[in-house]
Amino acid sequence: MSRHATTLAAAIALILAATAQAQNPMPTHQRGAAPAAAKPPAPIRTTMQALHAAGGVPKGWKFLMPPGDPARGREAFVALECFACHAVGGEDFPTTSTRERQPGPELTGMGGHHPPEYFAESIVNPNRVIVIGQGYTGSDGLSKMPDYGDTLTVRQLTDLVAYLGSLSSGGAHQHGGASHDMKDMPAAEPRK
Repeated sequence: MSRHATTLAAAIALILAATAQAQNPMPTHQRGAAPAAAKPPAPIRTTMQALHAAGGVPKGWKFLMPPGDPARGREAFVALECFACHAVGGEDFPTTSTRERQPGPELTGMGGHHPPEYFAESIVNPNRVIVIGQGYTGSDGLSKMPDYGDTLTVRQLTDLVAYLGSLSSGGAHQHGGASHDMKDMPAAEPRK
């Protein structure tokens, strides 16, 4: 199996696992930039027979996004030119892009609004949740967000999700699209 096929298969498994979980978002006050290293949950041990008898999902199981590196996630954000469509207040991104600029949700403060699993699904399956009335959809009613199935590795995905989760400052979540002229973005020191 090729590397891209393996990556795509892992991303699809991630999506399926994320969508299978019960809606149990973490309260806003518990989310934020660089949460303290939480002790990972204990492994769930089961037999194959018990697993199948439970419908294929062990009792108490919930998909959890693996930890990523926010600094590497920011690098992926730049390399994938996400800044062409998504503004992040206080970030100093390149002012030019090879991508066609499209309106995309502003990501300033986004980390305090969504759990990591939502970010992951939004990246690998952007048509799962369609925000209407914002200019984020094409004439077909689907998301304008590109498909990253052939270009995004699982490591890049986990790091990108960690970066988005770290974006918890900057005030209220803005629902407007990114500026089409990136020089309008406030300059700040690059994140380290």
